[in-house]
Amino acid sequence: VSPPSRNQAVAILAQDQALSPDLPLARSRRHSDSAMALNWPGLFAWSTKYHDGTAPSKFTKMSDEDRKFLEQAMEEAFGKVEDPNKVFMEAIAQIKSEDRTNESMATALEVMDRLCDDPDVARNVEKLDGLQALLDMVVTVEGSVRIRGLEILALLFSNNPNIQEAGIKRGAMGVFLKLTREAEKTSDERSKAFRALIALVRTLVAHETSLLRSEGGVALLAELLDPDEDPRTREKAANFITSMACNGESLKKEDVKEFAVIVAPLLVSAGEQNVQYREVMASCALELARLARTSCPPALAEAAEARLAAAKASAEKEEGDNGQEEDALQECLALLSREEKVAEASAEAVAEAA
Repeated sequence: VSPPSRNQAVAILAQDQALSPDLPLARSRRHSDSAMALNWPGLFAWSTKYHDGTAPSKFTKMSDEDRKFLEQAMEEAFGKVEDPNKVFMEAIAQIKSEDRTNESMATALEVMDRLCDDPDVARNVEKLDGLQALLDMVVTVEGSVRIRGLEILALLFSNNPNIQEAGIKRGAMGVFLKLTREAEKTSDERSKAFRALIALVRTLVAHETSLLRSEGGVALLAELLDPDEDPRTREKAANFITSMACNGESLKKEDVKEFAVIVAPLLVSAGEQNVQYREVMASCALELARLARTSCPPALAEAAEARLAAAKASAEKEEGDNGQEEDALQECLALLSREEKVAEASAEAVAEAA
């Protein structure tokens, strides 16, 4: 059964409350709390208790105490929820409300985060007018609320082709690119804006290609792989390159060459980072070599060889290290050495013919 449209849901609530259907769903003195699918006053109590009078410019990320209080309130509130789509609509209304506050938006985003696990909600976010509301919010607000909004958008777009397409039509690529480029280097906002951008286009070859060819995506990825960038952002960039290399359609040989030059020194220094980072960098080198080994410079093979030697020389394996990094490096070297042998054989043939 398809969820009700926003107008239908508003009309239903309005009928229950003897209100005009033009009124917003957001909490107001004229609304009866019992008509709402979720106990919003109960959820808002955390902001009254912990953020009394906090100015928007001073509003920061929730403390552990705040989040624990809100999670307890959500546990109680969600125990009575029958229609997740209706709750999501109410959360959207909180974000769109003219009298919204950073606290009310933060609370609504936490509710959305919980609802994103419901496949029905994730599929219907566009029908519920949630995408535009979230995109408008991350453009107009700053700080921790913007960052949380970017996280929610990334969750909604992830592996969700219909919603990804809807986001593209609503200009999400431009929004995320602008935020990524304007955010301070190594900042959480930059990392989260880039994460949302990747989620928007990942596995959609036409849009990956558009990002690379029309929106300066190659240069942006190169910038995000800078050794001075936050390691988590570098890891995201390398992971995205790996994904595009695997699909074999988005990257060109010249892209492979540029990225291979950048990834090589990151392989050498990967030992300074955690297991997942090292595995991602090794996989990136492997997939670049697999896609176009003739475009990979000698520096990539040298870096892979150096990193492999360092990994093997390590006294003991870290927790979670199952040898994936070493396997990828060995396969990468096998591919690149095969190309070297082919080149040597070709050179010998030319010399003999001469």
